[in-house]
Amino acid sequence: MMYGWKTFFIVLTLGFLIHLYNVDCKRYVVFVAQSRSHISPIMAIARELEKYNHSTTFVLSTSMDKELRYQGISINSVVAKSLDKASIVHDVVQVILEMNMNGSKSFPLLQLLQNAYDHCHSFLTDDTLIEILAATKFDYAIVDYAPFLCYEILAYKLSLPFILSSAHYDQNLHRTPFNPSYMPAFWSGFTDKMTFWERMINTALYTIQLIKPTMPSFGNLVAKYVPEKPLMSNSELTNSYLIHIVDGDILMDYPIPIASNAILCGGLAAGPAKSLISRIESFVENSENGLVIVSFGSIIKSCPEIIMNKLISAFQKMKHFNFIFRYGDYEKEFGNILQLPWLPQNDLLGHVKTKLFITHCGKSSVFEALYHGVPMIAFPIALDQKTNAAVIKDKAYGISMDILDFSVKELVKNINEVVHNSTFMFSIKNASEIFHSRPQTPTQRAA
Repeated sequence: MMYGWKTFFIVLTLGFLIHLYNVDCKRYVVFVAQSRSHISPIMAIARELEKYNHSTTFVLSTSMDKELRYQGISINSVVAKSLDKASIVHDVVQVILEMNMNGSKSFPLLQLLQNAYDHCHSFLTDDTLIEILAATKFDYAIVDYAPFLCYEILAYKLSLPFILSSAHYDQNLHRTPFNPSYMPAFWSGFTDKMTFWERMINTALYTIQLIKPTMPSFGNLVAKYVPEKPLMSNSELTNSYLIHIVDGDILMDYPIPIASNAILCGGLAAGPAKSLISRIESFVENSENGLVIVSFGSIIKSCPEIIMNKLISAFQKMKHFNFIFRYGDYEKEFGNILQLPWLPQNDLLGHVKTKLFITHCGKSSVFEALYHGVPMIAFPIALDQKTNAAVIKDKAYGISMDILDFSVKELVKNINEVVHNSTFMFSIKNASEIFHSRPQTPTQRAA
């Protein structure tokens, strides 16, 4: 009889402890730019949070929700039709990239600000969305710290403490020292070793960052959209974040002072390679001398014919390599080239036969290459890509080229150089080894 009571007491105690563990679980809601490059890193954090029994819900546009589900990605989501207008911001970014590919040096800042303002107004006045989110009683918001997108205001309207997530560390946000003589400004394309004139330009770029608005308006949008809450300025609201998760790493950057509540978690979207689908696997296995992956990201839908012709001509001259090229809307195979509208980039970079990655230098892309130790040829187009390309060249992870000014002969030469010169492979493999030697993965640090 005594043993029966002891067993009952032990089971009761264990049940109580398990109950306490579950009580501490939190509900997170994610406000993020409607782009795969922004969503993928936070999805990785969400999967890690699930291991601690927390739940994460993404607020998505109709098209993004359909796209993720079509690709077999299962996540908790709230679909907001007001976010369907998020494409107007996405469209401006696409215009910027395609303008740069066509040689334009202009930057449609006013169009970007106006479209971002329209986007913010749309979801901040979506009463149906706000009612659904309020009724769910979330504990925290994870807010995409993308330029001018006002997601902090939505978190404030819902009385949610928020965590920032972004691809870059912002000295202005954290009020940490910035020395333009050796710290490259956003989008500068400089390294930490600048000439006198580069330092002058870098100083000017940093000054612009100081005076730019944190929201798509110099007016007080907090007062306009959250009049029922205590008044604060746009910048005061942004600075009320709890912690800042930065998809950055010293291996893809330079030493800078970091605030204590900023957590560097570079490589969130990178991970172990998964099995390839049979159609791609058969092409890869036929690559006896090696495979080259070519991708300019999800946002660039087209490029000038002259650039495309030069790329294809260079690939066709290198019969000893097979090329998988993400481009266009249809699958097409010709000779040693497999052209796909979408490719499993991380899985291909992790394949043993992959020798080189030709990339536009998006942040997630370069971290996937770093994770798998694949050297790169960088073709930066705009935005932060030029800075990423400068780091790739400076740290000998690969070679940087000009998308507007290269020849077929030069590209063929550089492909052979990166593949056969052991300096590049040694540098990227060494960086990859350091990356994997850390006690926690990026997602574990973030969670």
